[in-house]
Amino acid sequence: MSEVTRENFDTSLVRQARTAYDVIETVFNHVGECWSALTMREIFDTREIIITGCGDSYCAALAVKPLFEEMVKVPVRAMRCIEVSRNMDRRAFGYANNSPLVIGISVSGTVSRVEEALKRADLNGANTLAVTDNPDSPVGRAARHVVHIGLPKDGEYGPGSNSYNGSLVALMALAIRMGRVKNNIPEEKLFEMRDSILEYAKTCQNVMEDIGDKAFEVAKIFKDMKAIDFIGDYGDYATAFFGSAKVLETYGGYTTYDDSEDWCHINYFIQDSPNIGRVVVANGDTPSYGRLKETMWAVEQLESPCMVVTDMPEEELPETFHVMTFPKAKYPWLNPLMQHFAFDMTAGYIEELLGIPQFRHDMDEFSQENTVDEMRIRSGNIELV
Repeated sequence: MSEVTRENFDTSLVRQARTAYDVIETVFNHVGECWSALTMREIFDTREIIITGCGDSYCAALAVKPLFEEMVKVPVRAMRCIEVSRNMDRRAFGYANNSPLVIGISVSGTVSRVEEALKRADLNGANTLAVTDNPDSPVGRAARHVVHIGLPKDGEYGPGSNSYNGSLVALMALAIRMGRVKNNIPEEKLFEMRDSILEYAKTCQNVMEDIGDKAFEVAKIFKDMKAIDFIGDYGDYATAFFGSAKVLETYGGYTTYDDSEDWCHINYFIQDSPNIGRVVVANGDTPSYGRLKETMWAVEQLESPCMVVTDMPEEELPETFHVMTFPKAKYPWLNPLMQHFAFDMTAGYIEELLGIPQFRHDMDEFSQENTVDEMRIRSGNIELV
């Protein structure tokens, strides 16, 4: 039998990792500084920001929450879409002019719950903005304002990896612009922060092949695991959550995700630890980095195979761990932009090694033609409660 090598495999998520910088640069140039997204009055009126979406778009909301907090200096909530669209007290909308600002994310613009959330927020007096690649979609039309992502038309986006990055870049540009309008950053800082997006993407792209080599080695181990357990905090929790989503979307594996503190209270007790793969996102600037190191010590005691996504030296971590080291970002809020590719590629390789097509198209009930697909995402009833 021929040796199983990385060169024998080709997968969508690896191809997307190789084109990540090009996609980011295209979106960056398209969204510009978001000057037309909101008026100055609307930005100054914003007393609270709610960012929402489903699936990968909810991960994007979690990832950019720290940046919006830093730039706009108002309370920011990354909320699950069903909470905003059905369960949130309507009195929480429209309690002041243009407040809260509800940002709904949907790359396709066809997700029913995001449309519903924006319509409900608008009906009850909130200001609304859609971040989408399709401004003429139901989601785009449901909002008062739109930031058009501008993904390359010929790009490859499923399972969503580069499309996720498109959402992140558009949201980052919007947050930085709002910070400048409120004079929370000087003009030169605005350009420095914007330029740092491309600079970080480029430095990470330069190490992507090395990360891919390590991802393939991890994939050969993790493909036989009973489950994969992800751990991350604050903005890096988005990267952990996103990685967990790729397990399901690529090969339908069992997965879970948590922050470091709750993991120590709960997921620590998962049965058969040597057959549970662990993925820890642990960057040095994370306020909870010390707690993440304590968590990794517990993982080491459990003898779980562990992959660490980090910007810290490999020497700081247990010798048995598989360490994916990314370049140090100028700002911590940049980390979610590129670090997810470490596990995206791992998941893509596991998909290929197991011979299971992405989104489970090996089975009729998961086929795109199945009407359940439309009902579960795009055709659910819009109910403004």
